[in-house]
Amino acid sequence: MKLDLHGTSEADATAVSAFLTRTLKPQVGSSYPPDAHMEWKYWTARPDWKGSRSFTAGHNGMILAHAAAWPVRIRVPGELVSAVHVIDWVADPVYPGAGVWLMRQMVARSRVAIATGGSGITRRILPLIGFRARGELWWFARPVRPVAQARTTPAPTWRTAAKLARNTAWNLTAPASSPRGWSAQRVTPEEIPGSLWPQPSAAFAVTARDADFYRYVLGAPSPRHELFVVNKHGEPAGYFCLAFAPHVARIADLWLTSTDVEDWRNAVRTATAAAAACPDVHEITALASMSVSKIALCDAGFRVRNETAISFAGDDSFLDGRTLHLQMLDCDASIIARDVVSYLT
Repeated sequence: MKLDLHGTSEADATAVSAFLTRTLKPQVGSSYPPDAHMEWKYWTARPDWKGSRSFTAGHNGMILAHAAAWPVRIRVPGELVSAVHVIDWVADPVYPGAGVWLMRQMVARSRVAIATGGSGITRRILPLIGFRARGELWWFARPVRPVAQARTTPAPTWRTAAKLARNTAWNLTAPASSPRGWSAQRVTPEEIPGSLWPQPSAAFAVTARDADFYRYVLGAPSPRHELFVVNKHGEPAGYFCLAFAPHVARIADLWLTSTDVEDWRNAVRTATAAAAACPDVHEITALASMSVSKIALCDAGFRVRNETAISFAGDDSFLDGRTLHLQMLDCDASIIARDVVSYLT
């Protein structure tokens, strides 16, 4: 059948909401109401994208597939590359070809497209569309209030008691406290010195950050995002961003100007302490794609809970063998399941 590509608008919110709820609810356990969150995610202006970021494939006015663009700007030495991380990609199971067609349309809109995670079906389809694995992404987590976590675990079972014992011992081995000489201060985007934003090197590529980007992020209706500068012996050494989901704090972004593993470990511990300072936080999660951040998280009491490939479609030659430093803010990982309690530990 002939498919139509449609860039949605606020006027389509109810129809998009109904389609996403019908197709995704069994997987995520929550609905997609046509609310301020959807408006922010798909249609609120961003400095790195013009127009709508939500697209549908339709036929005779009926939505058969949906996908959204999460803009990503990748920095390598001497170049800034526009990329897109495709999110909320789903098709009516009766018309699976519509989803493949729509993904190809999304890939064509940027020099390179990024994909991470997804269902088993998604991971099998991606190589057929031209996606190639170019790295690994690790999900980390650690408990900080095991008893409160056990009490708020949805649908507890006999395993809950065993997890409580494990998480209590786990938490005691790595207290959530800042190292001596390290501290964090909540700031506005304008208060972050330009020298602290990520810079690429011969070994790794980074995703661009600036005050305009963070003004958009901190405007998310939910969950709440907060930006911090991290200080080493009183001097700014980097920054991090926390996202507060129900009973879970997510280290949505973290960067240091140093490449020293000990500095990264201390920065992670500082971010952990800032997150744990909120009495409603029972677990903290984070992402890592670089070895230095993976080691730092492990040393700070985090453990790997999941891992997935980072795949690229299009012209990714600019990476030239570099590892891409990917964080939650390079997709919608910090805002998923925003109203649902979901623990990884």
